[in-house]
Amino acid sequence: MPRLPRVPALILAAALLGGCSAAHVVTLKGDGSGTVALHLEVSKLLHDYIAGLAEVSGSSKARGDAIFDLAAIRAGFEAQPGMTVQKVSSPDPRSLDIEASFASLSDLFARKEGLPSADVISLTQAGGIETLKIHLDRENYRQVAALFPMLESPVLQSLGPQVDQKVTQDDYLEMIRFSLGDDGPALVRKSWISIAIRPEGEIVSQAGGTVSDGLVTYRIPLLRVLLLDTALDFSLSFRQSN
Repeated sequence: MPRLPRVPALILAAALLGGCSAAHVVTLKGDGSGTVALHLEVSKLLHDYIAGLAEVSGSSKARGDAIFDLAAIRAGFEAQPGMTVQKVSSPDPRSLDIEASFASLSDLFARKEGLPSADVISLTQAGGIETLKIHLDRENYRQVAALFPMLESPVLQSLGPQVDQKVTQDDYLEMIRFSLGDDGPALVRKSWISIAIRPEGEIVSQAGGTVSDGLVTYRIPLLRVLLLDTALDFSLSFRQSN
Protein backbone atom coordinates (compact mmCIF):
# COMPACT_ATOMS: atom_id res chain seq x y z
CA MET A 1 0.00 0.00 0.00
CA PRO A 2 1.43 3.44 -0.81
CA ARG A 3 2.86 5.33 2.13
CA LEU A 4 0.57 7.99 3.58
CA PRO A 5 2.59 11.18 3.22
CA ARG A 6 0.54 13.70 5.21
CA VAL A 7 -0.32 13.44 8.89
CA PRO A 8 -3.97 14.54 8.76
CA ALA A 9 -4.40 12.43 5.64
CA LEU A 10 -2.93 9.45 7.41
CA ILE A 11 -5.31 9.84 10.32
CA LEU A 12 -8.34 10.22 8.06
CA ALA A 13 -7.21 7.45 5.75
CA ALA A 14 -6.94 5.07 8.69
CA ALA A 15 -10.35 6.25 9.84
CA LEU A 16 -11.83 5.67 6.40
CA LEU A 17 -10.77 2.05 6.63
CA GLY A 18 -12.25 1.73 10.11
CA GLY A 19 -10.86 0.51 13.41
CA CYS A 20 -8.83 3.38 14.77
CA SER A 21 -9.05 6.11 17.33
CA ALA A 22 -7.74 9.61 16.74
CA ALA A 23 -7.34 12.21 19.49
CA HIS A 24 -6.42 15.81 18.82
CA VAL A 25 -5.63 18.40 21.50
CA VAL A 26 -5.48 21.97 20.19
CA THR A 27 -4.48 25.14 22.01
CA LEU A 28 -5.84 28.23 20.27
CA LYS A 29 -4.89 31.90 20.58
CA GLY A 30 -7.07 34.82 19.60
CA ASP A 31 -4.98 35.48 16.47
CA GLY A 32 -5.66 31.98 15.15
CA SER A 33 -2.26 30.53 15.95
CA GLY A 34 -1.68 27.66 18.33
CA THR A 35 -0.41 24.14 18.85
CA VAL A 36 -1.74 20.67 18.17
CA ALA A 37 -0.94 17.28 19.66
CA LEU A 38 -2.25 14.24 17.79
CA HIS A 39 -2.38 10.64 18.89
CA LEU A 40 -3.45 7.84 16.57
CA GLU A 41 -4.01 4.22 17.53
CA VAL A 42 -4.74 1.67 14.84
CA SER A 43 -6.51 -1.59 15.63
CA LYS A 44 -4.68 -4.86 15.04
CA LEU A 45 -7.15 -5.68 12.27
CA LEU A 46 -6.45 -2.46 10.41
CA HIS A 47 -2.70 -2.71 11.04
CA ASP A 48 -2.59 -6.19 9.56
CA TYR A 49 -4.75 -5.07 6.61
CA ILE A 50 -2.40 -2.16 5.76
CA ALA A 51 0.73 -4.22 6.32
CA GLY A 52 -0.64 -6.99 4.11
CA LEU A 53 -1.41 -4.61 1.26
CA ALA A 54 2.05 -3.07 1.60
CA GLU A 55 3.67 -6.49 1.40
CA VAL A 56 1.69 -7.43 -1.71
CA SER A 57 2.41 -4.13 -3.49
CA GLY A 58 6.00 -3.87 -2.28
CA SER A 59 5.50 -0.13 -1.93
CA SER A 60 6.14 0.40 1.76
CA LYS A 61 9.59 1.42 3.01
CA ALA A 62 8.69 0.95 6.66
CA ARG A 63 10.71 -1.67 8.47
CA GLY A 64 9.39 -4.81 10.10
CA ASP A 65 5.74 -4.52 11.06
CA ALA A 66 5.79 -0.70 11.15
CA ILE A 67 3.24 1.02 8.90
CA PHE A 68 4.22 4.66 9.51
CA ASP A 69 6.88 6.40 7.42
CA LEU A 70 7.90 9.05 9.96
CA ALA A 71 10.15 11.04 7.61
CA ALA A 72 7.42 11.32 4.98
CA ILE A 73 4.84 12.25 7.61
CA ARG A 74 7.04 15.04 8.96
CA ALA A 75 7.73 16.37 5.45
CA GLY A 76 4.04 16.33 4.57
CA PHE A 77 3.03 18.15 7.73
CA GLU A 78 5.72 20.80 7.29
CA ALA A 79 4.52 21.41 3.73
CA GLN A 80 1.29 22.87 5.12
CA PRO A 81 1.21 26.69 5.36
CA GLY A 82 2.53 28.01 8.66
CA MET A 83 3.17 24.56 10.17
CA THR A 84 6.18 23.74 12.35
CA VAL A 85 6.70 20.19 13.58
CA GLN A 86 8.22 19.54 16.99
CA LYS A 87 7.74 15.78 17.22
CA VAL A 88 6.82 12.78 15.10
CA SER A 89 7.19 9.38 16.72
CA SER A 90 5.76 5.87 16.67
CA PRO A 91 6.05 4.31 20.15
CA ASP A 92 4.89 0.98 18.71
CA PRO A 93 3.86 -0.30 15.26
CA ARG A 94 0.18 0.58 15.84
CA SER A 95 0.44 4.11 17.25
CA LEU A 96 1.60 7.53 16.13
CA ASP A 97 2.28 10.73 18.10
CA ILE A 98 2.72 14.20 16.60
CA GLU A 99 3.26 17.64 18.11
CA ALA A 100 3.21 20.76 15.95
CA SER A 101 2.42 24.46 15.94
CA PHE A 102 0.53 26.51 13.36
CA ALA A 103 0.55 30.20 12.49
CA SER A 104 -3.09 30.36 11.36
CA LEU A 105 -5.78 27.74 11.73
CA SER A 106 -7.89 29.42 9.04
CA ASP A 107 -5.02 29.38 6.53
CA LEU A 108 -4.82 25.60 6.74
CA PHE A 109 -8.35 25.39 5.37
CA ALA A 110 -8.23 28.30 2.96
CA ARG A 111 -10.11 27.98 -0.31
CA LYS A 112 -8.36 25.88 -2.94
CA GLU A 113 -8.41 27.11 -6.55
CA GLY A 114 -11.10 25.52 -8.70
CA LEU A 115 -13.22 24.30 -5.78
CA PRO A 116 -16.17 25.88 -3.96
CA SER A 117 -15.55 27.97 -0.86
CA ALA A 118 -14.42 25.73 1.96
CA ASP A 119 -16.11 27.19 5.03
CA VAL A 120 -14.63 24.34 7.05
CA ILE A 121 -13.02 26.58 9.65
CA SER A 122 -13.78 30.20 10.49
CA LEU A 123 -12.45 32.41 13.28
CA THR A 124 -14.13 35.77 13.81
CA GLN A 125 -14.01 38.52 16.43
CA ALA A 126 -16.79 40.79 17.69
CA GLY A 127 -17.04 42.75 20.92
CA GLY A 128 -13.85 41.24 22.30
CA ILE A 129 -15.16 37.69 21.76
CA GLU A 130 -13.39 35.24 19.45
CA THR A 131 -15.66 32.65 17.80
CA LEU A 132 -14.40 29.49 16.14
CA LYS A 133 -16.82 27.61 13.88
CA ILE A 134 -16.29 24.21 12.29
CA HIS A 135 -18.61 23.01 9.54
CA LEU A 136 -18.18 19.80 7.55
CA ASP A 137 -20.55 18.54 4.86
CA ARG A 138 -20.40 16.60 1.61
CA GLU A 139 -19.54 19.70 -0.40
CA ASN A 140 -16.66 21.13 1.61
CA TYR A 141 -15.23 17.66 2.27
CA ARG A 142 -13.72 18.12 -1.21
CA GLN A 143 -11.75 21.06 0.19
CA VAL A 144 -10.37 18.87 2.97
CA ALA A 145 -9.39 16.22 0.42
CA ALA A 146 -7.71 18.88 -1.76
CA LEU A 147 -5.67 20.00 1.24
CA PHE A 148 -4.46 16.43 1.79
CA PRO A 149 -3.87 14.82 -1.64
CA MET A 150 -3.79 11.28 -0.23
CA LEU A 151 -7.55 11.61 0.30
CA GLU A 152 -8.00 12.18 -3.43
CA SER A 153 -6.80 8.70 -4.36
CA PRO A 154 -9.55 6.61 -6.03
CA VAL A 155 -9.58 4.08 -3.17
CA LEU A 156 -10.06 6.65 -0.42
CA GLN A 157 -12.53 8.64 -2.50
CA SER A 158 -14.69 5.54 -2.77
CA LEU A 159 -14.59 4.99 1.00
CA GLY A 160 -15.15 8.62 1.99
CA PRO A 161 -18.29 10.79 1.80
CA GLN A 162 -19.81 10.85 -1.70
CA VAL A 163 -20.83 14.29 -2.96
CA ASP A 164 -23.17 13.12 -5.71
CA GLN A 165 -24.84 10.16 -4.05
CA LYS A 166 -26.04 9.07 -0.67
CA VAL A 167 -24.84 5.81 0.84
CA THR A 168 -26.93 4.32 3.62
CA GLN A 169 -25.33 3.27 6.87
CA ASP A 170 -26.18 -0.38 6.21
CA ASP A 171 -24.64 -0.28 2.72
CA TYR A 172 -21.49 1.39 4.03
CA LEU A 173 -21.02 -1.14 6.82
CA GLU A 174 -21.48 -3.94 4.32
CA MET A 175 -18.69 -2.42 2.22
CA ILE A 176 -16.48 -2.34 5.33
CA ARG A 177 -17.36 -5.97 6.02
CA PHE A 178 -16.29 -6.89 2.48
CA SER A 179 -12.96 -5.03 2.88
CA LEU A 180 -12.00 -5.93 6.44
CA GLY A 181 -14.05 -9.01 7.26
CA ASP A 182 -16.82 -9.68 9.76
CA ASP A 183 -15.16 -7.68 12.55
CA GLY A 184 -14.92 -4.51 10.44
CA PRO A 185 -18.41 -3.03 11.00
CA ALA A 186 -18.13 -3.35 14.79
CA LEU A 187 -14.78 -1.55 14.73
CA VAL A 188 -16.27 1.34 12.76
CA ARG A 189 -19.25 1.60 15.10
CA LYS A 190 -17.07 1.89 18.19
CA SER A 191 -14.52 4.29 16.65
CA TRP A 192 -14.57 7.97 17.54
CA ILE A 193 -12.66 11.10 16.62
CA SER A 194 -11.94 13.29 19.62
CA ILE A 195 -11.01 16.95 19.20
CA ALA A 196 -10.19 18.89 22.37
CA ILE A 197 -9.63 22.65 22.14
CA ARG A 198 -8.14 24.78 24.90
CA PRO A 199 -8.60 28.47 24.03
CA GLU A 200 -6.29 31.09 25.45
CA GLY A 201 -8.96 32.86 27.46
CA GLU A 202 -12.35 32.47 29.13
CA ILE A 203 -14.84 30.14 27.45
CA VAL A 204 -18.07 32.06 26.83
CA SER A 205 -20.10 29.41 25.00
CA GLN A 206 -19.81 26.32 22.83
CA ALA A 207 -22.03 24.04 20.77
CA GLY A 208 -21.64 20.33 20.10
CA GLY A 209 -19.14 19.47 22.81
CA THR A 210 -18.54 19.34 26.55
CA VAL A 211 -16.56 21.71 28.79
CA SER A 212 -14.21 20.72 31.60
CA ASP A 213 -11.35 22.69 33.20
CA GLY A 214 -11.04 25.18 30.35
CA LEU A 215 -11.09 22.47 27.69
CA VAL A 216 -13.87 21.96 25.13
CA THR A 217 -14.04 18.39 23.83
CA TYR A 218 -15.91 17.32 20.70
CA ARG A 219 -16.37 13.55 20.45
CA ILE A 220 -17.62 12.55 17.02
CA PRO A 221 -18.69 9.04 16.00
CA LEU A 222 -16.46 8.02 13.12
CA LEU A 223 -19.42 6.69 11.15
CA ARG A 224 -21.00 10.18 11.04
CA VAL A 225 -17.84 11.56 9.43
CA LEU A 226 -17.64 8.71 6.95
CA LEU A 227 -21.23 9.12 5.79
CA LEU A 228 -21.83 12.86 6.31
CA ASP A 229 -25.51 12.13 5.83
CA THR A 230 -26.06 15.27 7.90
CA ALA A 231 -23.71 18.24 8.22
CA LEU A 232 -21.48 18.44 11.30
CA ASP A 233 -21.36 21.81 13.07
CA PHE A 234 -19.39 22.84 16.14
CA SER A 235 -18.56 26.21 17.64
CA LEU A 236 -16.60 27.80 20.45
CA SER A 237 -16.58 31.39 21.69
CA PHE A 238 -14.01 32.73 24.12
CA ARG A 239 -12.80 36.02 25.56
CA GLN A 240 -9.06 36.54 25.15
CA SER A 241 -6.87 36.69 28.23
CA ASN A 242 -5.47 40.13 29.03
